[in-house]
Amino acid sequence: MAPDASLLTLPTVHENLAFDEAMLVDADENDRGPLLRFWEQTDYAVVLGSSRRLHKEVDVDACREDGVTIARRTSGGGTVVIGPGALNVTVVLPMDYAPEMVTVDGTQTYILGRIAEAIRARGPAVEVKGSGDLTIAGRKFSGSAQRRLRRRALVHATILHEFSISRISRYLRIPERQPGYRESRTHEDFLMNVPLGRRILIESIRSAWPHPALLTTASDVPQVLLETLCVGKFSDRSWIERL
Repeated sequence: MAPDASLLTLPTVHENLAFDEAMLVDADENDRGPLLRFWEQTDYAVVLGSSRRLHKEVDVDACREDGVTIARRTSGGGTVVIGPGALNVTVVLPMDYAPEMVTVDGTQTYILGRIAEAIRARGPAVEVKGSGDLTIAGRKFSGSAQRRLRRRALVHATILHEFSISRISRYLRIPERQPGYRESRTHEDFLMNVPLGRRILIESIRSAWPHPALLTTASDVPQVLLETLCVGKFSDRSWIERL
């Protein structure tokens, strides 16, 4: 894929997850305005939700055989496989940005609803299902997760647009916790790529958020904070393998 100036992708998945956390912490501590970031991992990686159990959700042997990094984020939600063809979107908003954001569920519904509306304007009949999934005709192309601090909330979404679904089947087990609309379908039958290119997705989502600052360089967050989070948590095996 051609380079995109709207993307801010750091070299490793650990650095990318640390950057998202640094966005949130810095915004919360220093009363920053709304923030938006897009990134797309250049190699494949598995990312666990903060409370997900490694060996219940991930085929660790397959990841090791293929050299796929396993990481863990601080937000909730399920375990995902990311890499080329999976656009990651990070939105950080003040808690008082919208009335709906007073609750966890309200925040998720509000942010995912805006993203869905923006993508629908480009043609696909997108619906929000489950606890923050974006779907077309009952098939999921994006999941999301949330993390809240005192004054700011962060929502991640990973949007499959040109992703190898077979990678998900290879590295992830079928999750024990499933939304009802999944109906016990396999990864191949349940997941899909949204029929839009990355450039159009970015333009659409930016139109849904006209005011947040788009982060495009690593210096957009304090470098000491970023390094501390990456070394002290996100690349630390005791954090990644804690459950």
